[in-house]
Amino acid sequence: MPRPSRRALTRLSALVAGAALSMGLVSGLSVGTASAAPAFPDLPVPPALQDLIGGVLDQPGVKDAIEGATGHEVGATTAQDFLFPAPTFGCGPAGEPMTVTVANAQAGPNFPVPPWIERGHLRFQAIPAHLEIPQQSNLQVAWFNTATLQGGVVPLADTVLDVPTLSTTVDTGEGTVLAALFGRVSYPSGVTCTALGTVGQFTA
Repeated sequence: MPRPSRRALTRLSALVAGAALSMGLVSGLSVGTASAAPAFPDLPVPPALQDLIGGVLDQPGVKDAIEGATGHEVGATTAQDFLFPAPTFGCGPAGEPMTVTVANAQAGPNFPVPPWIERGHLRFQAIPAHLEIPQQSNLQVAWFNTATLQGGVVPLADTVLDVPTLSTTVDTGEGTVLAALFGRVSYPSGVTCTALGTVGQFTA
């Protein structure tokens, strides 16, 4: 088995560390000591940087070295969009009463590039077109795996520093997953965005 070059591993380490540090600074997070849980599970990486890191991961021996050192399956995936933006009432740009909420789902394995997602999981993310930091999320995703016949309804309840990220990662199992997203997002100004719903089909 070919061993990864020192240059390839050094480059990958620098890219991942730079991505994590830059996202931490942008989000007001501090980079602390390593823990059992991923430090930045909910922060996406810009596509150009993800492509660059993906190229490094494809070099011979790099994935094996990382998996052996961390115990996590290495991979790189991209988000899969819901079929259409959800019509959203109660908020909007320039005082308008209506806008949309866009949403996607990303499958695993996605590691070491954030967001860190394991195989057989989907990370759902929603973004209402409203320029304000969310205060409370009552968004939900109903999902059904057609391969395992398992499903459920889960809240998008993840937070960073007590701020809702409007996301959650679900252990859906591998297979084709049908999902519907709907619910409300409240903001400090008293505005509430109500997403009527959108649907999608995803590969987990």
